[in-house]
Amino acid sequence: MIKIFVFCFNFLFLQKDTSSVTYKEYLGVINGYKQLLVDIREYKLSPQEARERFQDMMLIMKKAHPNARYDSTQVSICFPLMGFDFRAVGGYGSGYIPRGYDLFDQAKKGSHPAHDIFMKDKNQDCRDDRTGDYVPVLSTTDGVVIATENGWQPGSEYRGGNYIWIYDTNNGGLWYYAHQREIYVKTGQTVRAGQKIALVGRTGFNAAMPRSDTHLHMTYLRIDDEGNPFPVNTYGWLKQATTLLDPRIAVDLEPIATVRTIEIQENIKPLPAIKAPKTTFKFIEPIADDEPGKSRRRRRQ
Repeated sequence: MIKIFVFCFNFLFLQKDTSSVTYKEYLGVINGYKQLLVDIREYKLSPQEARERFQDMMLIMKKAHPNARYDSTQVSICFPLMGFDFRAVGGYGSGYIPRGYDLFDQAKKGSHPAHDIFMKDKNQDCRDDRTGDYVPVLSTTDGVVIATENGWQPGSEYRGGNYIWIYDTNNGGLWYYAHQREIYVKTGQTVRAGQKIALVGRTGFNAAMPRSDTHLHMTYLRIDDEGNPFPVNTYGWLKQATTLLDPRIAVDLEPIATVRTIEIQENIKPLPAIKAPKTTFKFIEPIADDEPGKSRRRRRQ
């Protein structure tokens, strides 16, 4: 009994640290992050007020998970779509457009600090046409779920649809997964890399449109020492990600670039003759092959 008392006393004494995070503070982030997103979306906070609240939350998470360290050269992730690899990323990674991104100001438009990862779904029933199955979304790393939305309704103007936000306890950043059909995790839940967290869907204002191909929208935000978010291009990580590739899907993924190059070359038509201009122009050699950035697989949010 005495030994148990001494152990408990020492444990409580050692845990008494003014720099540590209390359970109440940690719970405040878990229960408050989604409300922050809602307040930003509904213009209930100024961008500066939203930033300050976000910073406070992220500094708490950093203290609660002090072993998380961001090093872009050492990040190792699991590919977020089961059965797929990096060749499913839209536009061969060219869809990532961070310029103008501001998490705290919904009035700013035009950026796309994310990668869209596509599946083949011609009839838009959210099942992969090659397998007949729904496609599981996997957690890229270990983390803690800090916000989910699972009640998006058709007709809603909100673009993310059913989404998940996960704080990365390995690298100290935030992962955002959008447009899910179904979500299998809850706020406050810890997840492991490769764990099934959702199914790819078509929820969200733009994603639900017939013009949009079925895909997962995924963003990673690095958090600096002041708690500010900065989007990171994860295409390099996705190319090196751990994956269990489904051979039924791989058949369509492998030859995409080659097939499109051949199709375009066969359909080239001669241009009509034109009169030479009076001004002399410098001749530039034409590009023989398509550039990856021109891929039709790229879709904007």
